[in-house]
Amino acid sequence: MAERRMISKSLLMDNRFLRLNNDTKTLYIYLLSFADDDGIVKRSMMIDSVLRVDDSNYSALEENGLIIPNQNDQIKVITDWNSLQSIRKDIYRQTTYLEVRSQLFMRTDYSYTKDPNDKNVFSSADDWIRNGRPKDITDFKPLIQQHLNDRNGIRNDDRNGVRNLSIDKNSIDKSRLEQYSTVQHSSAQQRAEKGNKENNYKYINSSSNGGMGETLLNDNSSTSSIENNATTENGENSGVDNRVNNQLDTNNNQDAISSLFNYLNGISPTDIPKDNKRLADVFDMLIRNGYEIEDIQLGIDNIMNVANQMPQYQNEQSLAKLLIQHLPEYTKQTLEQSSSND
Repeated sequence: MAERRMISKSLLMDNRFLRLNNDTKTLYIYLLSFADDDGIVKRSMMIDSVLRVDDSNYSALEENGLIIPNQNDQIKVITDWNSLQSIRKDIYRQTTYLEVRSQLFMRTDYSYTKDPNDKNVFSSADDWIRNGRPKDITDFKPLIQQHLNDRNGIRNDDRNGVRNLSIDKNSIDKSRLEQYSTVQHSSAQQRAEKGNKENNYKYINSSSNGGMGETLLNDNSSTSSIENNATTENGENSGVDNRVNNQLDTNNNQDAISSLFNYLNGISPTDIPKDNKRLADVFDMLIRNGYEIEDIQLGIDNIMNVANQMPQYQNEQSLAKLLIQHLPEYTKQTLEQSSSND
């Protein structure tokens, strides 16, 4: 989390802020300071004690539209976060409260709302963030219309590059499934990149999607994503050779994959069987993209920190699905964070 946050004159002169008592004003500034890069913050008993604030102060912030409550009473969203903060793309780190963010929508002043029927909503927060958090949109009308179409089940891409996806509130961050595009370079290139360690990076950073050639598996996948996306230059025989080589690589990684299942089940409230092929394929894909076992374990740790706060992820099937959807993303982010701190 960043050590510095911005407080604008417009905030200090906003009537919603001015009408608060001093304790509540101070609380709001503390929430701004401790919020993550998506403007989501967990209530701290330590801060409450130091400031001597209670539920009434939080209620005052909610009533004045400065924070948005969540079903989990400990999690708060800063309504005007995106207009108050400017965070560079290269240092932005998405929230760990993905389910909270999946319930948010963007208004034309870039503030958050939980009301998808607000006339000024132009996108889900997930899609706006996935598309780079643009704040230079000049014409919101087609985006608002696209949002309405999506709400009515009509799916089209709008002209300004922000594509809305209907959100299933019983799942976590489903729109992130479209983040990973099809790998365009051959498996031979991927193996060559894996072998190139002279740059002292622990991960592959030359793929088209910003860090590694991963493609998350969909529900119909029965083979690894690397196998599915291997390209051929010499016809069908090359494709067969690639699949054979990929299968050999997978077999060679079995011990590492088994150790990752052991590590996961050692910290998980439920055991995920080692014959879960989709999760094994994700482990295998990460290993073949150059990630070390310790890197993947850190990604698992971060996902479990999220899952442990959500009762719906305490069973085998939902936890496995969460890992399949988000482990590449979390492993990559963990390693990037580690590299930036070195």
